Amino acid sequence: MTPQPPSEDPKRKAWAESMRTIARYTNLGWTIVAAVVLGLLGGRWLDKQWDTDPLMFILGAVFGIAVGLYHFLASVLRK
Repeated sequence: MTPQPPSEDPKRKAWAESMRTIARYTNLGWTIVAAVVLGLLGGRWLDKQWDTDPLMFILGAVFGIAVGLYHFLASVLRK
C-alpha cells in the first residue's frame, strides 16, 4: 500500500498565502527608518570631515528619504 499525500486544507492554504503577503510588507517601516538614519549619520560625518555644517546633514536626510521612498514604492508596486 502506498502512502497518500496529505490533502490540501483550504484554510491552511489561505493562511499560508496571507502570511506570505504580510511577510513581504513587514520590514518596510524598518527599511525606511534605516535609510533615513544612515543618510543623516553619513551627512553628519561628512559635515565633520569637510566643515560644511549643516549642508551635508540636510542632503543626507533628503537622500535617505528618497532611498527609503524608492524602496517602499518598489516593494509595494511589485507583484
